[in-house]
Amino acid sequence: MIRIKHWVKSVFIFAPLIFSLNFDKPMYIVRTLIMCAAFCLAASAVYVFNDIADRERDRLHPKKKDRPIASGAVPVRGALILAAVLFLASAAVSVILGLPSLLVLLVYVGLNVAYSLLLKNQAFIDVMLIAIGFLLRLVAGAVTISVELSSWMLLTTFFLSLFLGFAKRRKEVTESSTGHRAVFQEYSADLLNSLIIISAALTIITYSLYVVTSKTMIALGRDKFIATIPFVVFGVFRYMFLIYRQNNGGDPAEVLLKDRAMLIDIALWICIIFALLAYTLFSGGRP
Repeated sequence: MIRIKHWVKSVFIFAPLIFSLNFDKPMYIVRTLIMCAAFCLAASAVYVFNDIADRERDRLHPKKKDRPIASGAVPVRGALILAAVLFLASAAVSVILGLPSLLVLLVYVGLNVAYSLLLKNQAFIDVMLIAIGFLLRLVAGAVTISVELSSWMLLTTFFLSLFLGFAKRRKEVTESSTGHRAVFQEYSADLLNSLIIISAALTIITYSLYVVTSKTMIALGRDKFIATIPFVVFGVFRYMFLIYRQNNGGDPAEVLLKDRAMLIDIALWICIIFALLAYTLFSGGRP
């Protein structure tokens, strides 16, 4: 119920730490790790609450009907207690970092509760709220160590999240049984195909602009970071291949963790980023 494999989404919290060149500061690392732990707990609380809210609809789905709450293996009362404990634990962990960190976490949980109860049935708003959840992870990482976020980083994350969200919707729409989710009737495969292509293009464009125009990258030497763009392009293209040729994309975390080509691409991108940042940092080039 708590979707541990989805904790990988909280890696976005580390982006401000890494790209602000503060990954050599133990206190900043500790604070970011604490914020990551808080978001992991909060996300699990949200997943449990969402399964409670969706239990009747999940029973109509060929796969989701086997989820613990939908199948009756876990009683609703017990699930509510678990969600409450996870939420209180996340709040207690985040409050260590101060009020701003706690507020970001509360906004994240509040938006997800609204999503589970009502907004998940509103076309486009549902996917945009998922994207905002990733943006809040970025904001949490920045607030935790008091650094400024790049507008291009926010836009790249937003469009990447839309790309993954629309891909997930495409998988659900093509496989769903009628009546499982009303919002699926608002989407069509053709519409989602167009939205996937648009958000994929915007992801590549905004990342490229981040590399060549953001203040941080200019100070670090944007000519070096252009080398990371092909890995981002390959990652987007590979994911589209998985969507259209292998009919995948339903669970981004599962796709990213199981596809070898994606794992290698992400690993290479991370290695190059860290190598360039470390070189800049230890050569005295901190902006």
